[in-house]
Amino acid sequence: MFRKIIFSLVLITFLVPAYLYAGSVTARGQAAIVNNDKAMARDKAIEDALRRAVEQVVGTMVTSESKAKDFQLLEDNIYTHSKGYVESYKIVSEKVEDNVYIVDIQADVSTGKIEGKLKAIGIALSRKGKPRVMFLISEQNVGQETPSYWWGTTASVSDIGIVENTMINIFQKNGFTVIDRQAVSGKIKVKDAYRVASLSSDAAKSIANQTDAQIVIFGQAIAKSLGNQPIGTSPDSPKYPTASANMSVRALNTDNGEILATATGEHVYPHPSEISAGNNALKMAAEKVSNQLIDGIMEKWNQELSGGQMVSIDITGIDDPGFLSEFKNFLTQQIRGVQGVQIRKFKKPDASLDIDYKGKGQDLGLELSGKKIGKSVLEVTDMQQNTVKIKVTKGGK
Repeated sequence: MFRKIIFSLVLITFLVPAYLYAGSVTARGQAAIVNNDKAMARDKAIEDALRRAVEQVVGTMVTSESKAKDFQLLEDNIYTHSKGYVESYKIVSEKVEDNVYIVDIQADVSTGKIEGKLKAIGIALSRKGKPRVMFLISEQNVGQETPSYWWGTTASVSDIGIVENTMINIFQKNGFTVIDRQAVSGKIKVKDAYRVASLSSDAAKSIANQTDAQIVIFGQAIAKSLGNQPIGTSPDSPKYPTASANMSVRALNTDNGEILATATGEHVYPHPSEISAGNNALKMAAEKVSNQLIDGIMEKWNQELSGGQMVSIDITGIDDPGFLSEFKNFLTQQIRGVQGVQIRKFKKPDASLDIDYKGKGQDLGLELSGKKIGKSVLEVTDMQQNTVKIKVTKGGK
């Protein structure tokens, strides 16, 4: 029996998602003693300490710029409800100095709850410039011999499947901007090699880049019949046509080809109508996958906002390899937010560098535009969320 209990506890530990664990922090709270009411001052000092503990954890999840710019959002939605984000706390010490009650606490703050609220109020989205999203999902329902996908020959640009429609609704409700592909259909030219249900990352990136999408979500959804299945556990349970839907999708950064998140989902649905069983199975699977993707994207962005993200710099016009050493030193010593520089490749006159940068590619591009390194001038020719292109000229010419 003892072994079973231990095994159950270990199993529960493994099953709890990592993001739900609390972050342990120490914080000090203070409150003035009014009318000699120490009990009231003590309560307010504890409230102040809890708020400061939550502020510490929020500070590890958003940039200092975001904390300043979105202060009112954080104040209204998180800081004024600090108790709701603290799982537990203990008082380490307390004292009175100069008619001020001072409390030191150690608090376990739920990072999972804070992440959820940050996502709900759209801070990560606003810091990322609310990127535009495009969907490339092939769909095959019960009774269909082949999948349908608008970039192929089996459907038109105006056709929106059950899965894509469901995902669009969920992403829009979570603050994402979704591209209306009908509005940009005139821009899209699909290569014959890309007219397939299962797209490669390069193919999805190529199609989405024609629409100025920053994120492309691509993959497949297939619903199959499981025949008539009992809808209950009783031997007398009626049998309904049942469908099983499976989905596998990826979210890709179209700027640099980075995979932001992946998700898979499955759902089984019985219904008196086989087609309706397939429709509902696809819809439910799409809901699961959408929420997985959004959580994954937000987690990735929160990590980048609290730490740094990779920005690629492509440079042309280099006539001396020594320039790269000067440029690297310039980045690390004079450009705020640069945390590391890696020269990825160099073949005269071109070079590519990966920059660990606390900010967006556009911010870095603006910082570099017009800067001089020795006799060379940096001319920024293009800047995106994760890439900057630079032409090096001599003497500004």
